[in-house]
Amino acid sequence: MRSFLIFAVLVGLGLLYLWQKHNEPAATAQSANVATAKSAPSATVSEHDWMKRSLDRATTVRDQARAQTKEAQDP
Repeated sequence: MRSFLIFAVLVGLGLLYLWQKHNEPAATAQSANVATAKSAPSATVSEHDWMKRSLDRATTVRDQARAQTKEAQDP
């Protein structure tokens, strides 16, 4: 009886995974296109450049935050 319950739970998790995987790509692809269109419309999008884009965005945000802090401190 215990092995049947374990099997049933694994089958349920497998079905949940497949359902989620089936419904996910449309939302993910759409949000990825929107995000890249806002950040760099003329840049070519490559799945291999995600790390560089991430670091570039972090640098841009850091510089903007420093500029805003500097403006706030200067009367």
